[in-house]
Amino acid sequence: MDNRVTRANDATSKAFDELLKINAGRMRSIDSIVAALFELMRDKPYADITVSDICAAAGVSRKTFYRSFESKVSVVKMHVDMVYLDCSKKNGFARSGARSIYMYFYEHMLKEPAFAKLFVEPDLFDIMTDKIKEYVEIELEDTWYNSVAFEPMLAEYYLKFAAVGISSLMRIWVQNNCKTPAKTMAILTERLLSGVL
Repeated sequence: MDNRVTRANDATSKAFDELLKINAGRMRSIDSIVAALFELMRDKPYADITVSDICAAAGVSRKTFYRSFESKVSVVKMHVDMVYLDCSKKNGFARSGARSIYMYFYEHMLKEPAFAKLFVEPDLFDIMTDKIKEYVEIELEDTWYNSVAFEPMLAEYYLKFAAVGISSLMRIWVQNNCKTPAKTMAILTERLLSGVL
């Protein structure tokens, strides 16, 4: 197997292994903090939420918060990683294909409106784009490197283009109140980005 493919698969497994190493008590605190932030985001813009607000809502001290997170941005990143890892776990950590990843994210946004807000919050769009860029690289790395037209020195451009495109589609979808079916959006996302490959 190509080392790039192995590295991409290992990155997903490694992230999940890191979560597994967290003891049960700390994981409960992490879950409480993540849930508190997303609960607060239902009624308040992300920019107006403080670490103190999150701690109060989670019933944890600031010390407990900072034992697991550097900032509220790292709470968002952890949650997004957990969503991606859940998708990966459901697929046995095998590459699940771009469409199934898009589908999973669109469906997750329908189930968790606060997660959907991540794509429309001005302070979070770039963070979401960077996280999606990580997942695009993991999911499509072997496809890109095996493409005749792929230029390795341009990989960063390809990845950013794909990530911004996906994030933008998700943002527009949320701004349109998620009216288009998730399956249709997943297919549209895949089709629009197929020119990248």
